[in-house]
Amino acid sequence: MSDDADWPAILKLLPVLVAVAQTGSVTAAAEELGVPQPTASRSLARLTELVRTPLVRREGRGVVLTEAGRRLAEAAQDGMAVIRTGLAEVRQAGELEDGRISIAFQTLLGESYVPDVIRRFRRRWPRVGFGLRHGSRALCLRAVADGEAELAIVADPPTLPGTTTTTLYTEPLLAVVHHRHPLASRRSVTVEDLRGLDLIMLSAGYGLHESARRLLRHDGRDPEPVFEVGDYRAARGLAAAGLGMTILPASPSSIDDGVREIPIDDPRAMREIGVLVADTGNPVVPEFVRALRVAAGARGRVVG
Repeated sequence: MSDDADWPAILKLLPVLVAVAQTGSVTAAAEELGVPQPTASRSLARLTELVRTPLVRREGRGVVLTEAGRRLAEAAQDGMAVIRTGLAEVRQAGELEDGRISIAFQTLLGESYVPDVIRRFRRRWPRVGFGLRHGSRALCLRAVADGEAELAIVADPPTLPGTTTTTLYTEPLLAVVHHRHPLASRRSVTVEDLRGLDLIMLSAGYGLHESARRLLRHDGRDPEPVFEVGDYRAARGLAAAGLGMTILPASPSSIDDGVREIPIDDPRAMREIGVLVADTGNPVVPEFVRALRVAAGARGRVVG
């Protein structure tokens, strides 16, 4: 057995033994390590002295590993693999520490979900920088396609070339009406109850436009809105003024703004929130996607 004091020298010489095990000869091991063959032979002899156990034996004009040599080479290979993994993780952590990520998200998700994820993420990675943009679903998808954002957090995310899609959670869609609307006292409504009402929709390009169109489409005809707006807050405000009904997710705010949110009794009254991720190689991105999934789990509406 070697003494603890010999370990630094042993660790320095182990790559020679590993190279012999991998290449099958001292000459090939020397070429692999970029050292002269006599240097490799002396290193192997010195390693044998330090461990006080034969590691190779002559066979013909070359050498082969003994059982002890084979076991030590395997242990050294395993240890070197662990060290390589550790070094890669250290380098990645260093890149993460001062990294940056560009994100696009639909405006409604900026009310609560996205800020909560960023807050959680910055607890662990406080120096990571963020480039944020928000708007319609179409704007977010275009930002990823044009390379202006590395990921987009949107409703019903598609799959685009060079991207991967992860569904995070689902959320119900509700009928939003003035608090004195005839339907306001109902515990739930059907799609038939909503047809014929003055409709307030978000403009084309917004995820909620497509959600409402899909839900209210009837006999091959799309619904015709009385008002079409470019912001969910405007749609909610118009409903609060008694100017019609709109279809939105539940508001993250607890403030009474004069509307009633009524569940819609239809399996289509639901949308998926997911993230579309471009393949940029940025190590910050997978860490942020993990944070998105954790925050979605905390909401209790995780998909998959």
